[in-house]
Amino acid sequence: MDPLQTRKTPKQTRSKIMVKNILEASIRILRELPFEKFTTNRVAERAGISVGSLYQYFPNKKAILYELEKKAINHMIKKVKRLLFDNNYSAEKRMYNAIEYFFVTESSFYEITSSSEMDYSDHLKEIKETMDCFLRKNDYIDKHSGDFLAEYLVTFISSMAEQVGLRKDRSTIKLWIQKTFDTVMKIIEKN
Repeated sequence: MDPLQTRKTPKQTRSKIMVKNILEASIRILRELPFEKFTTNRVAERAGISVGSLYQYFPNKKAILYELEKKAINHMIKKVKRLLFDNNYSAEKRMYNAIEYFFVTESSFYEITSSSEMDYSDHLKEIKETMDCFLRKNDYIDKHSGDFLAEYLVTFISSMAEQVGLRKDRSTIKLWIQKTFDTVMKIIEKN
């Protein structure tokens, strides 16, 4: 069995609530205590269940962290899609909002230790496809263009967000968001 995978998927409402409580308790512990204090016993206690009940779903603390990371990434992708296709704003404002959200989300990933064993390739592919659709829908590229520009922009934005996220000083994050946005728009214009 893969030590990062959940042992079983909850099917009944009661077990779904238990898994949700385990994950919520984990988030609270990670926010309140140093990572070294994050244990399955502490999570079970905070969730109000026995450690045996926790082990029915998660074989270890890495599996809990992996599940939290997976949920966070999936939430981020959905949010970026909503931001890029929110017709209440201009295309430029939607791009800025998506970059800003990506930066804030990416930087928060470095505040909590992750399983760091997640394969992000499928997630990056989905973001790249979303970016490609956004570029085409807003006539930044035509239907005959390949997906190079979308891939380039996603790589650039995620690299910039990662570098800013690795910094301890977050006071310049708004500046880096603006610089990244300005660079992205120049790249799009020159395409």
